[in-house]
Amino acid sequence: MTIGIILALATASFLWMAAPGPGVVATVARSAAFGFRSTVPFILGVATGDLIYVLFAILGLSMVAEVLGELFIVVRWAGAAYLIYLGVKAWRQPVRMSADGGAGPVVTRRGHLRTYAGGLFLALGNPKVIIFYLSFLPAFVDLTTLSVSGGVAIVSTVLSVLISVLAGYALLGIQARRLFNTERALRNINRAAGSLMIAAGCSVAVRN
Repeated sequence: MTIGIILALATASFLWMAAPGPGVVATVARSAAFGFRSTVPFILGVATGDLIYVLFAILGLSMVAEVLGELFIVVRWAGAAYLIYLGVKAWRQPVRMSADGGAGPVVTRRGHLRTYAGGLFLALGNPKVIIFYLSFLPAFVDLTTLSVSGGVAIVSTVLSVLISVLAGYALLGIQARRLFNTERALRNINRAAGSLMIAAGCSVAVRN
């Protein structure tokens, strides 16, 4: 793959991934309610889910999504339930400022794993993403003749853009929180973030 193809792939990926969706909404809301560091595992979970779909597309495993259709439905509901749970938690979150502008207690390792799983389920709960990649990637490279190095370049490019986009949105959530430093304002931010997460969870749950 040439540098030009990689740059074109990165640009197209950015334009698609920057468009607001359940993942973006959940990332901003979680960051605003719980802080940036607490959101990192969530972002990594989303990236892992996309990685799986990118590999499916590269390896021509689109049939897997159809064969495991019922499993993906279960995963989608799990992701939706987790977002709703986070929304309720954000509504009930006490106002406590931390060094990174977040709120609440220090997250434990188990909490990070749950957060990671939530991001992973959210990404895997949308098997239509693999259809996007199957129609998107061939515009840049012939997947039937793709080399190992080319596959690595695609994966690295797509994941780098995705993580950068979500991290940028997470930082926006932090900045929005830092603009308001009164207890009432922070409580309203928690509730607004919680409402967004609940709405995102409901959106994921009803998606066909």
